[in-house]
Amino acid sequence: MVMLNFTTPTGIGPLGVLVFFTTFYVLMFGLSVGIVRIFTRLLGKQMGRKSYLYGVVLAFGPIMLMLAQSLGSISLLTIALTVLFVLLGCFLVSKRLA
Repeated sequence: MVMLNFTTPTGIGPLGVLVFFTTFYVLMFGLSVGIVRIFTRLLGKQMGRKSYLYGVVLAFGPIMLMLAQSLGSISLLTIALTVLFVLLGCFLVSKRLA
């Protein structure tokens, strides 16, 4: 939050932007793994490697939306394509590790 309130992308430079997006991705990864863990417990399964891969794919969705918003090109089509990409990634994880 400090980075968002006191700096601009041009003021912090490319390395600062990379640190911000990496930190945001790690935060989203933790949240998505928590969500996947809840669903696996509801289904009565144990969390394995496949569940972490679902978390990786789900965590990239908010990153893509934030990148689109920072470029000023967020629209309903952008959101739909992001959801489609995440669903396609989850489908790939389910078929690849079946």
